[in-house]
Amino acid sequence: MSESYKISDKDFGEITIRSSSRARRVSFRAENGAITIVWPTHWAIDNAYILKLIDSNREALHRLLKRSSKTHVDTTLYDGKVIKIEEGELRLCADNTIGRGRVVVRHFDGGLYFLFNADDISSASFQRGFSRFILHTIIRLYASTLRNLVETCAQRCKPKVREVRIGRGRRVLGSCTRSGIITISAFVLFLPQHLRHYIVYHELAHLYHHDHSTHFHKVCDMLCDGREKEWNKELKQFAFPIDL
Repeated sequence: MSESYKISDKDFGEITIRSSSRARRVSFRAENGAITIVWPTHWAIDNAYILKLIDSNREALHRLLKRSSKTHVDTTLYDGKVIKIEEGELRLCADNTIGRGRVVVRHFDGGLYFLFNADDISSASFQRGFSRFILHTIIRLYASTLRNLVETCAQRCKPKVREVRIGRGRRVLGSCTRSGIITISAFVLFLPQHLRHYIVYHELAHLYHHDHSTHFHKVCDMLCDGREKEWNKELKQFAFPIDL
């Protein structure tokens, strides 16, 4: 669960402060041209400290916004939008025979149609619900693809994967527990194959080293056939077609 509020800054305008139970440290994010500060829920929020953080990181925050603007794509859902994934195209089509507030999925050769009433699409709440529905649909249809990918990649590792779970995070695309439970986000389905492999190999490397040490990166790079840094850079520039 998370809570948020906003503060004003002379350079960045409104900055969102969002607490997160999953956060282990304070981090900065650039989202839709604005700065968000993610704050661990178990820490007391200190406004004076937040203002000092912003001042001491002002130049870095400007660079973060600049990088963000280069990779930003419009996550708005609209009639005619096509989202391409490895499993096929997801085509969004207005159809006023569909009842208000509903989305209907139909299969076609090469992908899926998502049919909706055109009068709904301008609603912010419908946009959020539509995005969640798209993610839920690809989880229902293609979660086995991610599980199979993990199982195939894991054949290269000596430590064993105990369980594969499917998550829904856009920013945290994968995680691994010390006991061998690997979680891969359904958002990984929006990635091309080599970046899907990168996410999985990153988590498999944690079976050897549960940190981000030099030893960890050596294992990860070996699993990625020497392309860890290249794929990591490409992933950072990837723009997902929906947001939740």
